[in-house]
Order: sequence, then structure tokens, then C-alpha cells
Amino acid sequence: MTTIQQLPAAWGRWGKDDERGALNLLTPSATYRGLETVREGRSLSLAVPLRAGKGPIAGRRAPLQHFMVRDGGDYAAGLTEKGFGFADDCLVLSTHGNTHLDALAHVWQDHRMWNGHSADHVTSNGARRCGIHLVGPIVTRGIVVDLAGPHGPSQDDEHAISVDELRTAVEATGCLPQDGDALLVRTGWLHRWREGEATEARWAGLAPDCASWIEEQGFVLVGADNIAVEAGPSPDPDDAAPLHVELIRNRGIHLMELVDLEALVATGRHEFLLVVAPLPLVGGVGSPVNPVAVL
Repeated sequence: MTTIQQLPAAWGRWGKDDERGALNLLTPSATYRGLETVREGRSLSLAVPLRAGKGPIAGRRAPLQHFMVRDGGDYAAGLTEKGFGFADDCLVLSTHGNTHLDALAHVWQDHRMWNGHSADHVTSNGARRCGIHLVGPIVTRGIVVDLAGPHGPSQDDEHAISVDELRTAVEATGCLPQDGDALLVRTGWLHRWREGEATEARWAGLAPDCASWIEEQGFVLVGADNIAVEAGPSPDPDDAAPLHVELIRNRGIHLMELVDLEALVATGRHEFLLVVAPLPLVGGVGSPVNPVAVL
């Protein structure tokens, strides 16, 4: 007997060739809703600073390298220019190191990524489908929840945040999610990592049962202050990244990882204008980002 595998319900929602997923919900009205939250005109960067050889980074990925191509030492050694001097530098970094956004081509299952596109489209030349260059600027309302606060459930990195805990935290903000919004979750992992109390071996995060609720709220992006958004490592050795599969592959919802939420949470604000602009890296499966919250 041949088993007929049920396809994810979200596939085909925006057409069989769609490569943007839930970002189709990011309409001008969603952007205006974000603009309406601005009260002070104050901007906060939500990115982890880029430092050579430092910063949290998931396994298998090379730490950032920063090289000076031209510096003051060159002039001290006798280099001269016509009327001026200059410095120049370059970076070598993983697109999934430090603060970054995952493309829909980042994960697949059963050889199919978002919307049923074949994993064969991702080769050594990059992603021919669902690449990060298709994302473009994300300008929308952000909602932030602190699950690691004094009364939050995420007090250590053994915890997987359940859908009930996430729903309760969002409801407590008084913000009603709408199509096109972004959700940011503080798990406390980044703070604990900075204090030397956590490593990249284990991190608190969202449980897989959060996926359906996140989709129902209309969120187009979910970010967190850990290295995977979801809790890790997965307890199932045969299912290493279940929430990645459920959100990116099955629902077309982007994930943003290693987001620094400390200063934002300290403001006490729950909603704000969020601006995220990935690099237009053609064929990339992820991109470093410097998310900005405008209060």
C-alpha cells in the first residue's frame, strides 16, 4: 500500500511558485501599523556587536574574521597618497553567525523546502529558490515578550517555552497580533551566555507546539535572543530542528536568531516599529542583520 503524505496547509496559499511565504502578509497597512507605534522617535539596535573571533555562534560555523586592508601602519612604513590617507577593511563571516535572518531555503524535509520547492534548487552555487535576496526590507510592528523576567518561565536553559506560556505572555502585553506583525521573544539565553552561565550546547527557546498558534496570529517573523529561536538541542535525535521545519518549511515564516533584546525589554515597551533589512545576497540562505526598534 502506498502512503499518501499530506502536504502542509500553507503550501500554495500564495500560488504554487511563491518564494516569500508569510511575508505576503506584510502589506502597507502592516507597515503603517508599525509606524503608528512610534512615540519617541528613539531607535535601538537589536544586534549583537560584531567582534573578530568573538560572539555567540552555533556549531559548525566559523567565527567572524576582520582584516585591515589599509591602516596607519602602512603610512608609518612609508606609503604616501596625494593629499590624504585612508583605512580600509574586510569581513569574513558566516551568514548564520551573530544576529541573522534565516531564508526560506535554509531548511527542508523529505527533500522539499517551503511551498514544495525541491532541495535540489540549493547547490554549491547557492539557492535558486527561496533565497534571502527575495526577502527585502521588513518594516512592520514588532511585539516583544519577556519570558525570562522575574515571573517568566524561562529561568534556565532546560526550558522549552510551551504554546500556553507564549500565548499568555503575548496576551499580557495587551497587544492584539495582526497579519504582518513580528514577534520577538526574550528567553534569557543571551544574558546568561554573557554572564558565563550558558553555552552554545543548550539553550531555552520555543517548543514545537508554538508553530500553529504563531501562524494563526499572522506573524511573518519570529525572533529570539538565542541561537535557534526554538529550544535546543532537540530531545528527538531523528528530528533535530522541529520548529524550524514547522515554521520555515511548512508555514513560510522567517526566523531571526541571536537578537539582543536586553535594552528593548528594559524600556517596558511591548510594541514598536521594527526594521530588518537582510543583505541582498543573491542565492544566500541567510543574512547578517542589524534589526532596529523605533520607539
